[in-house]
Amino acid sequence: MKPYQTLGTSFEVRRREQGTTLLEVLLAIVIFIVGMMALVHLQGNLTRSSTDANLRTVAANFAEELIEERRAFEKVPADGTNTTIEFQEIVDQTITETRGGIVYTADIDVENYYFDEDQETVTSNVGDLPSEWDTSVPDFKHVTMTVTWDGSNFDTGSTGGNRLGSGSLVVTQIIPSIPPLGTAQVASESDGELGGPSVDYTPGLNPDIIAIQIGDNKFKESTTPEPVVVRRDELMETWFDVVTYSTTDSNSVFIRREEFVAISCDCTLRNPSGSGEDGRQPTIWTGAEYAEGEFVAKQYGESASNQQSQYCDVCCRDHHDTAGGPNSYIPDSPSSSGNHPHYSRSNQGALQVVSAGSDYVEACRMVRKDGFFRVAQDFTLESQLAFPENYLDESGEVTAYSDYVKAAVVEHFQNPSNNDPWAHNLSYDGRDTANPTDLPTGLLQDSQQLRSRGIYADLVSTQLQANLLNCFDIGGTGDRTQCEVPQAGSALELYPFFDVQVTQLARWSENQPDDPIDITNEEIANNGYSRGVAELAGTGQGTSVGDSKIEDGNYGLVSIAPNLSSPAYSDAYIYMRAGLGTNPPQPTGKIISGTLVNSNQAGNAVASVTGNGANCTRPTNTTFQCVLDDPLLVSPTLTVSNYYKRNKLLVAESGDLTMTGCTQGGNLSANSTTFALPTTTTSNVSIVVNVTTATCP
Repeated sequence: MKPYQTLGTSFEVRRREQGTTLLEVLLAIVIFIVGMMALVHLQGNLTRSSTDANLRTVAANFAEELIEERRAFEKVPADGTNTTIEFQEIVDQTITETRGGIVYTADIDVENYYFDEDQETVTSNVGDLPSEWDTSVPDFKHVTMTVTWDGSNFDTGSTGGNRLGSGSLVVTQIIPSIPPLGTAQVASESDGELGGPSVDYTPGLNPDIIAIQIGDNKFKESTTPEPVVVRRDELMETWFDVVTYSTTDSNSVFIRREEFVAISCDCTLRNPSGSGEDGRQPTIWTGAEYAEGEFVAKQYGESASNQQSQYCDVCCRDHHDTAGGPNSYIPDSPSSSGNHPHYSRSNQGALQVVSAGSDYVEACRMVRKDGFFRVAQDFTLESQLAFPENYLDESGEVTAYSDYVKAAVVEHFQNPSNNDPWAHNLSYDGRDTANPTDLPTGLLQDSQQLRSRGIYADLVSTQLQANLLNCFDIGGTGDRTQCEVPQAGSALELYPFFDVQVTQLARWSENQPDDPIDITNEEIANNGYSRGVAELAGTGQGTSVGDSKIEDGNYGLVSIAPNLSSPAYSDAYIYMRAGLGTNPPQPTGKIISGTLVNSNQAGNAVASVTGNGANCTRPTNTTFQCVLDDPLLVSPTLTVSNYYKRNKLLVAESGDLTMTGCTQGGNLSANSTTFALPTTTTSNVSIVVNVTTATCP
């Protein structure tokens, strides 16, 4: 019965196979449970590790904040307040703070260090130093900060403590006694790493760029201002830098660069928006850096055109004062009186205060701050001198001029209200009638490029004045540790002054036009023009007095007509002699003079004047003067040109002179208006370049 046996055997096998399958299921369950237990254990370890890492991150941030608070001190001496931490207040202490339910404790250990006599090695023992040394202030402090914390309890494990989540970390830092605000700007070349990397600098060349010696082998010089026309001879940008550097026998090292640009803009006035952040207050020099003004509620402006300087948005917005502000944009305009007036000109040329929604012309001084140009307090010209071409070529002349500038700046600080011209004892041809400069020159040239230089000085802010009085002997104690930049060698390093060549920005004229000397005085047109070149003219014999005249503020640096109620000007005179003459030519006595301005709708181009039978010039950007060649001439004329406004017809108008003709066209050279001049002396003549709907006859 083999088949039966075979069947029975197969059945028994199947029964055995069913039992084996159940055992495997049980085994799989056991393996799964064990795996899950291992996974849960792993997840727990990961959670504890993550918690520990998070606690360490928070502790590190806590330590970093405490270190940065101490590194960011502004003064060396302790001020006795709890508002800021000063250098001498960096001492041993324990600070506790709770973050996220965890208590962190910082134990701060501070050790003072001093440079040895070799200025290379250091010591913490003042007994190792010469007894006469002042050791009240260490050269730097070594700070060791240990942060500990107690975290949540866990069953097992530890990371630097008895419980998981508890632990400690240590942070060390060296803090020098030089405030960080001044480290990069005014650190001396011997400061090494504390003053940043050494950068070589090539000083400018005389006579265009003059280095003013400010002490400790440090110098300050200004690059030559470069006017740039940004829109159809109307609106200007004038760029220049002020560089401070130190010089040794081998090379010069850069210390600080201040970048300035003066701009003119068409703006539209707006009333406060209600946001409280309409515009910034002025950016002010503190002695260590330029401090950016805060946003405040005030009147503000908007750029009225996209065809002007890219900085006009900021200029129009910010150049407005607010009542009660700590500083004003125009130094002579007290901020307590609110915003300074903004003006436009009527069709008759009269100034009129603008209201919200009206357009006006603005002039701003911009300074680069943290990579962005901000609106600073207006430029203020304190003194100007005019020189012959060959002055400041020699080193002795440069030294004498540098001494004059320094004396003038100190006088300005001590007597800021003194508006008298600063006296000087400089020796150069042209300084007075007894020492004129000659044409032809000693090289037998019939012309020479005259030059003029101006000294600009900012109004000293309260913070800067405190620094100057505390640190130096200008009416103060002279204690260097009392200011924010104790490493400064002299007050002139902190004082905001600039000696600037203004030859190409000033207006030039002669007391007797075109005889015996003519000085070029061209308009700034398409960035190509001549000013200050003295040439033999007329009889070519006799004496003459040249005048370099420039508006004292921002308008002078952009060389446009100032829309101010009482513009102030600075004059610099130079005395000249033509040929062998010792007396000035006899004047005709017939002078026609007055104002020449643009109405608000006629653009900002400064018009030119030329005469037929008369020598005509523009002493300022708002005036003109014509001297008749011959008092018997019966038909002298004056032609006004160099004005143009796109898509508008312009003409010069006058209620005092008779128009004899005009031209109109699509560029500067195609526009002009001619007037008949009276044959008798006439003053207060008014000419206005205006928009018209009529074409020229």
